[in-house]
Amino acid sequence: MSASTEASAIIDFFKRKSIFITGATGFIGKQLVEKLVRSCPDVEHIYLLVRPKRGHAVNDRLKDLFTSPLFNTVREMYPNFEEKISAVQGDILDPNFGLSPADETILIEQCHIVFHSAATVRFHEPLRLAIQMNVASIKKLLALCHKMKKLQSIVHVSTAYANCNRSDVAEMIYPPPIQPAKLLDASEWMDDQVFDVLTNKIINDRPNTYTFTKALAEYVISQEARDLPLAIIRPSIVGSSWREPIAGWIDNYNGPSGLVVATGKGMLRAMLGSSTAIADIVPVDVCVNMMIAIAWNTAIKHPKNIPVYHCCTGHLGTLTWGKVTEYGLHHLYNISLENAICYPYLQFTENRFRYHYLRTLQEVVPAFILDCYMRIIGRKPMFLKLSDKIYKSVRTLDFFTSNSWIFPNDNSVLLQNEMSDIDQKIFNFDLKELDWFQYWRHYCTGAKQFLLREDLARTAKCRTRYLRLKRIQNILYFTTIALVIKLVFFKSFKIRGIFLAIFRLFFAALSSLVAKLGLRAK
Repeated sequence: MSASTEASAIIDFFKRKSIFITGATGFIGKQLVEKLVRSCPDVEHIYLLVRPKRGHAVNDRLKDLFTSPLFNTVREMYPNFEEKISAVQGDILDPNFGLSPADETILIEQCHIVFHSAATVRFHEPLRLAIQMNVASIKKLLALCHKMKKLQSIVHVSTAYANCNRSDVAEMIYPPPIQPAKLLDASEWMDDQVFDVLTNKIINDRPNTYTFTKALAEYVISQEARDLPLAIIRPSIVGSSWREPIAGWIDNYNGPSGLVVATGKGMLRAMLGSSTAIADIVPVDVCVNMMIAIAWNTAIKHPKNIPVYHCCTGHLGTLTWGKVTEYGLHHLYNISLENAICYPYLQFTENRFRYHYLRTLQEVVPAFILDCYMRIIGRKPMFLKLSDKIYKSVRTLDFFTSNSWIFPNDNSVLLQNEMSDIDQKIFNFDLKELDWFQYWRHYCTGAKQFLLREDLARTAKCRTRYLRLKRIQNILYFTTIALVIKLVFFKSFKIRGIFLAIFRLFFAALSSLVAKLGLRAK
């Protein structure tokens, strides 16, 4: 072991420690597991709460987890790292997480550190289910933690937007608009339809059930974890990795990732929001590094009150949604996704009428034309359905792309100051060196490579397709303008001629698509 590693107080703290992680198969959870076994190789053991899924046993899911490219680096460093990790079968929806007596005993007797990241991240999850997953689960976790004999630290993953009904959110726990106990009780007996009808009234000024239930969970913690060594981390919008272990690693379509893919494929071309609003996006590896540092600091300092740490980038004031669009489009042109249907383009507008006009013209109409062509060649239409799915997904982001928040990070700065130079390097969450332009290059590349699993060697061919699409779009654009001018300024132009020109344009476009893009009946 190197001298620099020996000098790390955080690595030394994690030696011979057993760790329990919920949500380990999620985006943040995977990154956390990888970072722990790579940077803290002397941990005693890591227990992951995993539920069986679609006929796959928990051990099979664990093996699938380790096949991710995310673990390539640690596998080269420590080929036997998997021996330190075990899957514990359970489900956050079940009483006591559905733990077997044997597994519960192991956790109670051996665990020192707990990371709780399990939650539903669907913005519009039915309220009853969101309460069960995000609020009831924390009560179960705290009950389990109260039994742990060696417990030194708990880190709960919340969200910076738990209190998004405020424009300036302090690093503190706010009282909820309704007592969680009442909702937990109602979720046990109230009819689903009644719950759904009352949802908007219950969540009041919050945009969705996700942020609402995350706020309730924090309040439950403030009431039931006062005697526990617990801290809360509030990440903002979690994006692809910045540096560790691979730049641009991503494995889900949530948030910016879905926007990158939908825009790169030419399916998303307009969004409701402000180009000047702050895009508070934090790399997942930064979030994980802070989580580990928080666990260490909580165990060492024994804070009297429950500390809250904002893990955000908005305070830097350097990234807006306009910049996200600018950087993303620049890199998408160069990286080029496969099978795009339109040349990539995206614009934000705050005007709802203009948004729906742009969406209809640039997304719905092309999707309709392509579906018509799919029917002609005997294939199942899919583009309108896909366009509608993208529409519903991006509309959940309207609130966040239209507003900006202030998330002070005083506690995060204090935490960083508590760390040694070597720990600040190994568990870096200082974003002053983050180059957003380069970050988005890696983000777009990661979406292509890890999310879509497209071959980077085909980039040149995909770029050629992009250029062809651009030519086709330009031809259609200028032809349409010419038709309008002719219709307006040449009164003698007959209606029959107009329709003939439109049909010629339509079939010319289809022929061009067939010839250039290779759409063939199979």
